Amino acid sequence: MEVKYIIFALSVVLGVPIAIAACLLRPALTRVVIGLMVWATCEPDLVGINFVSREFYRANTRGFEVSVVDLCVLVLLGFMLLKGKPYRPMRWFPPLTWPTALYLLVGIIAWTQAGPSLSVPEEATTVPYSVFEVGLYPLFELTKIVRGFLLYLVVVNYVRDEKDARAILWGIALTVLYMGYLAISSRYLYGVNRVRATLGHPNSLATYMAMMGAFVYAFVLQSRKIGPSVWFGFLAFLCGISVILTISRGGLAALVFGVWLNTLVLLPRHLNLKNFALISVGVVAAGIVLFIAMDTLLNRFVKQQSAAEDMAYRGLYNAEARLMAREHPWGVGFGNFSAWSWSRYAEQVDPDLPPGTPAHNNWYLNLGEVGVPGVIALAILWIRYFALSVPFYFRFRKDLIHTLALAGCTSVMVDHLQSCLQLGYRQTPMYFMMMLFVGLTVAGWYANRENPQPQSLQTAT
Repeated sequence: MEVKYIIFALSVVLGVPIAIAACLLRPALTRVVIGLMVWATCEPDLVGINFVSREFYRANTRGFEVSVVDLCVLVLLGFMLLKGKPYRPMRWFPPLTWPTALYLLVGIIAWTQAGPSLSVPEEATTVPYSVFEVGLYPLFELTKIVRGFLLYLVVVNYVRDEKDARAILWGIALTVLYMGYLAISSRYLYGVNRVRATLGHPNSLATYMAMMGAFVYAFVLQSRKIGPSVWFGFLAFLCGISVILTISRGGLAALVFGVWLNTLVLLPRHLNLKNFALISVGVVAAGIVLFIAMDTLLNRFVKQQSAAEDMAYRGLYNAEARLMAREHPWGVGFGNFSAWSWSRYAEQVDPDLPPGTPAHNNWYLNLGEVGVPGVIALAILWIRYFALSVPFYFRFRKDLIHTLALAGCTSVMVDHLQSCLQLGYRQTPMYFMMMLFVGLTVAGWYANRENPQPQSLQTAT
């Protein structure tokens, strides 16, 4: 047995109960667990393992994943169950529970209709398997959806006051600092052109840091004191640098959108000289960085690859999804897009299209894998979420929890924008951070319902 599996077994059998006991004796340790949980999202290979791994198969989830994120979720859930107050009553069925259950149900139905394994074509020389296990791959994705929901459940129940909310905020801040260092060192110490840090692909890093950048920027404006504002401004700047170093068009556009939206909503609430000064400094700094990087960005965005041609090419993957949904009403099953692309659909769309690449647009990916019913279920889930979260943009409240809810919603929008172009939504680091942000928004919704009157101003310090 590999050392990694032994460490994992010991962590579950001994580590989780010991950590729960330690947190019960000293509840402040839960903030360390929260910080570790957030950080672990950015190190999927270092702190995670795959059971029944299929690493050479082209999908977002290639095994039954378990990571430190899951262990932290178990620790926090066990702590809250045993601690009682202030985590009573437990919010067992928060908003999005039933839409998530519906989405899972559609995924399970699609899995039951996946059919027998498909033979791997002889030309698939990069796939070291004899068959595509279309009955197995959906289970990888279904279990990840459950894991994401448990993370969401923990965040919704944990964030009940500003001390616990602040723990998540600082966990995010330290994760940004860590990833920013890796991105900059990759470029300027190791000469990597399009940096990827720990996330495997530049576009993945761009999505992750765009979400983080939009989130931390909100606290530049929300913090009353100059020190915290400068700190969060530095973190937002670090995220911007990281996104630029990935040379990702979509990532840069998504980050700009997130910053613009948070400015539009939060600046009127926190209208002061400090914020005007910091925004002015930020605009100048961003202009200098973009000017320095202009040749590289233009070379990537205009000369190396035409955006119109790139979008047209990705449209071929969407055409595959439409064919899959037409012939399989419930879709081909989560994770099976690549297998069916090899088996049939890439050649039908275009004989010159390299097979095996999943649709980059999350909605088309769902169309191919869980059909029209899956797209409808996913739409219901996100309509429900935005029905809860969009009102935060119109409530003139300035406290920390409500700002966390608003910033979380903006980061979710950033992820959705990128997921129309990239494979970000389903990739575990982005998926977990998205569910964390969703949890923060719903925790804010509970706070607003339980205390509808504006509170005294609170800072993020």
